Amino acid sequence: MNFKIFILSLGRAVGLFALSRHLTASRVRILAYHGVWLGEGHFGNFLYMDARKFQRRMALLSKWGYPVIPLTQAIESHEKGKLPKTATVITIDDGWYSTYVHMLPTLLAYRYPATIYLTTYYCLNQVPVIDVALEYCFHQIDPVRCPEIYISDFGFGPLATGTDQEKAIALAAAVETMAGLHGDAMRQLFLQSVCKEADVDYEKLSTERWFHLMNADEVQDAAEKGITVELHTHHHRITHNDQDCLEQELALNSGCIEDVTGRIPVHFCYPSGRFSQKIWPNLNDAGVISATTTELGLVDGQSAIYALPRLLDGQNISELEFEAEMSGFMELIRQGLSFLGFPRRERH
Repeated sequence: MNFKIFILSLGRAVGLFALSRHLTASRVRILAYHGVWLGEGHFGNFLYMDARKFQRRMALLSKWGYPVIPLTQAIESHEKGKLPKTATVITIDDGWYSTYVHMLPTLLAYRYPATIYLTTYYCLNQVPVIDVALEYCFHQIDPVRCPEIYISDFGFGPLATGTDQEKAIALAAAVETMAGLHGDAMRQLFLQSVCKEADVDYEKLSTERWFHLMNADEVQDAAEKGITVELHTHHHRITHNDQDCLEQELALNSGCIEDVTGRIPVHFCYPSGRFSQKIWPNLNDAGVISATTTELGLVDGQSAIYALPRLLDGQNISELEFEAEMSGFMELIRQGLSFLGFPRRERH
């Protein structure tokens, strides 16, 4: 048992979780998820979760008595002090196909409202999200079989892949190469070449949609079943080539979502959690009501409406750690550390 688990176990045993829940009852818990892993074994921590683990999380919310409410209700009612105690919001980033296949049925079974922050380019263009698929390929490389990677057709490499650090360097170079290619067809050809080098079945990951987002029909179906679809930019970015592109990204994102769901989205999630107060006026001008981050924390009266913290749940987060976050125990610990001068952490 590591030190953190020991402290959490002790804290729960002596009643500190229950006390923390009471002390933080007026604060909103905004949970953040992404997708469910569809491939073999497991890949990702905060990006993908096992379907059974997500089901268990939703069961625990019900067992522990955390009232799950829509994001809009949490935003509109929090300042008025009319929320139920320990009000909880479920948010899901990106809009992965696996969210539709696995998370949606679970949410419907528990009658939990949820918000999907949808990035729309790969929703409309049904190909694997290439930067995530590339990361998976390099993660899968066997350094014994493939000590270096070289793709002559694209002038890529040779680059060593013998260690995790070398893989990271090669992956960064692959992302740079991909960014210089024109059009999805060329990028997918490059991905296919990387898959071949990494001994990954491109046809399988593509056919089974491991790295696909929901298509328009699936988004529409989710919306009709009560899931709220909100803003996450069109290309999952707020800058491009060192230039601000937030206005264009929001306009494209909003237009696509309105075309599919019939409603105008008004809540926003920063792609990759990156944000700055400098862009808050732009969000206001675009009609955005709230924005969430990847900063860990509970929402209280001091939370900036365009920098709302969340509790980012992941595959490697234990049930005890999840309970500690939901009870508010970890939030009180973070506040204590912040008072002592330690910076708040983010999860990615």
